[in-house]
Amino acid sequence: MFRISTLLIAGLAAIAAPKLQAECIYPDEIIIPDGAASTYEEMRDSQTFVKEYMAEMEAYINCLEQEYHSQVYETIDENKLPDVNNPINEDEQLHTQQRHSAIDAMESVAAKFNEQVRTFKKVNP
Repeated sequence: MFRISTLLIAGLAAIAAPKLQAECIYPDEIIIPDGAASTYEEMRDSQTFVKEYMAEMEAYINCLEQEYHSQVYETIDENKLPDVNNPINEDEQLHTQQRHSAIDAMESVAAKFNEQVRTFKKVNP
């Protein structure tokens, strides 16, 4: 009896596992200090935070890629062929928008940080 219930639980877990995948977590925004009013230590710490943020965003993008590809393979496994008349479906559009949004956010943070570093260097030659 114990063996049958264990197999039943394992089977249900295997069926539910794809639905229980962790969602990709978008990193929190970071605050970049004003280069004109910051100390060297604040700017150095800010650089560390920017690097951590970029690593978290890379992890987020990788998670999006894995999630998307697992959905694509799941669709293929279910023998659902893509619509040849509309090759870009809603999932693909959402995936592309999320990815582009993350990349835009990374570029924006990098630009803001670099601008404040230049300002800091002007004020503190």
